Amino acid sequence: MSRKDKFTVVLVGVCGTGKSVVGEKVAKKLDIPFFDADALFSEQLVADKENTNTESNTWLSAITSLVGEQYTKDGCVVSCSILKKEQRLQLAKNLDLNIDWVFMNGTYDEINQRIDKGHAKHQTESSLESDFELLEIPKRALTIDITHSEQDIVDTILKYLARKYG
Repeated sequence: MSRKDKFTVVLVGVCGTGKSVVGEKVAKKLDIPFFDADALFSEQLVADKENTNTESNTWLSAITSLVGEQYTKDGCVVSCSILKKEQRLQLAKNLDLNIDWVFMNGTYDEINQRIDKGHAKHQTESSLESDFELLEIPKRALTIDITHSEQDIVDTILKYLARKYG
């Protein structure tokens, strides 16, 4: 991989899969910034979830702006719980750039155990159930099994990018 590549890596999945921890490590290896969109735009995310009358996209718009701005620099790695196919398609369409999607995949029981051990901030069993109900598994993403070690997951993502971009 050459430094001229502008990476836009978006890690998606339900809360508790390790998106942020892995995303930080991948960004450090690529020498580009990392952003936890769920944490950065938590107020917009909550407002959008509470707005049941219309499809509010304040949260997704904020992520779109962030990624677009970072792409004009060196690119970035972003973790966010974009769970619906429609949201991923909208983000990709609005940005019109190559996004490398990484889906952090785990079973309900595996992620619930992480929550019980305190590995997922602000996540409860009921919000996990809600996340799994909303989840539409991406078909065009690098799918990562969260039962592997953090280092193995980071290495897998970096190898994927190296193969793709040379």
